[in-house]
Amino acid sequence: MNLANALPSTRFSALLIESDKGLGLESTLRDQGCAVRRATNRAAAQEALEGVDIVVISSAGFADDEILDLISKSTPHAAVVLVTEKTDLAVKAAKQGASTALGGAIEIASAQISQALSVSELKKKMANKNGPLSFTAPTSGVVQRRSTPLPKEATPDALDALIEAAEGLVPMHRFQRVYVDYALRRFGGNKVHTAAALGIDRRTIQRWARARAEQPSAASRDELRSS
Repeated sequence: MNLANALPSTRFSALLIESDKGLGLESTLRDQGCAVRRATNRAAAQEALEGVDIVVISSAGFADDEILDLISKSTPHAAVVLVTEKTDLAVKAAKQGASTALGGAIEIASAQISQALSVSELKKKMANKNGPLSFTAPTSGVVQRRSTPLPKEATPDALDALIEAAEGLVPMHRFQRVYVDYALRRFGGNKVHTAAALGIDRRTIQRWARARAEQPSAASRDELRSS
């Protein structure tokens, strides 16, 4: 197993499990801000699972049962992306909680990795209860960030709904509505500050706020689950 040195600019820790004939996923992970460790066999992979944010597995050269075992050990604490050409393996992996890039195309794998890292980052923010990311009121059009507790209006349900939308790859217009709802709650309902932070017109915020007010309190989550 080769251990790559982490660069100061890295945001994630990644474990790439692939045979000696790789697909070029290591450079893809680095481009997306990952410090990459690489394992070429099952034993080395098991030793390197702890403490990683994402596990990317290329199925070529591995037995199906080896891959499924690694996925089961990884999913409790890390995002998992499986790159495979086997439909049955992809289905089994998805049932264990892994994202799958079926067909082995690097473009599809790259998109899945990007999505998994976005979800991982959102989950980290939700788990960081002592110092989550928040915003101050904008000054001269600039929104600054500070480490203070979220206002009460930024409920866990709002962040859960945002993560659920990202994980489910819902249509963009639905994700935008959930994201606006989350941002609005972070600013305690202040439409001016929310619009400034998101770079959109205040009237857009007002329209969404009116629509949300006409729905049940858990509307964002219910909308996602029914889609």
